[in-house]
Amino acid sequence: MQFSLTPFEQLRPGIWRAVAQPAAVNIGLIVGSAGALVVDTGSSPAQGAEIRVAAEAVAGVPLLGAVVTHGHFDHYYGLAAFDDLTTHGHETLVAALEADQVATEAADLGFDVELLKPPNRPMALARMINLGDRYVELVHFGRGHTAGDVVVIVPDAQLIFTGDLLEQAAPPAMGADCYLKEWPAALDGVLGLVSEDTVLLPGHGEPVDRVFAFTQRAEISAVYGQVEHLIGQGVKLEDALAAGDWPYDDETITAVLPTAYAQLAAEGKVPRTQLRLLK
Repeated sequence: MQFSLTPFEQLRPGIWRAVAQPAAVNIGLIVGSAGALVVDTGSSPAQGAEIRVAAEAVAGVPLLGAVVTHGHFDHYYGLAAFDDLTTHGHETLVAALEADQVATEAADLGFDVELLKPPNRPMALARMINLGDRYVELVHFGRGHTAGDVVVIVPDAQLIFTGDLLEQAAPPAMGADCYLKEWPAALDGVLGLVSEDTVLLPGHGEPVDRVFAFTQRAEISAVYGQVEHLIGQGVKLEDALAAGDWPYDDETITAVLPTAYAQLAAEGKVPRTQLRLLK
């Protein structure tokens, strides 16, 4: 596994972005007069340590802590390198480290799963962090990409770190742990804060604006709505790709269809055979 970190580049005064491989995840650095905060921490404790060293070299003020936007490995597994500081993340991230795939992911990434650490100050809905002359807001607008998505808002800079609620480099990752029906509502919370001058930094890819965010919100909603429509028409999972009108490529839709069908089945919505009327 090839790990690397690009140099931090400034997006707005006191706010930087680096990109950590192997997953091309955006790493944020927010600096105030009294301290700095890292946003997302990379794919391993060792990479987290590298991010910490690079952030401290840029910040010029003490590093006060780190926040992870959600519980996927590329954002979360470096958090252990910050455990002597205050670390933030949604309260679901504690249980996330007990998931079956975590040990396998750690082994694939080349480290002992016992090195991983959860946030030492988990949160439920919202938190404010004082960096001196700058306040940072952490908000959980609801379930979407995962159960524990947290967005990081820097009001004075009109910049929001969205995590993987938005993605620019590829279609959004709609995995088995996403909540397709609720995801658009979580994005509505973000969009309610967005003006024409707001910069949104997705979990992967380049900064985006409100038009991009509105469009992706509509596309995610369209995936769920299209599956719901197909189920109502009696279309089975294996026929859905060909039968639907989709906003994303076939590979993306093929991957998300089992999740969408399972989530709608949990609501009691399953394809039913349409009986032919006798004349």
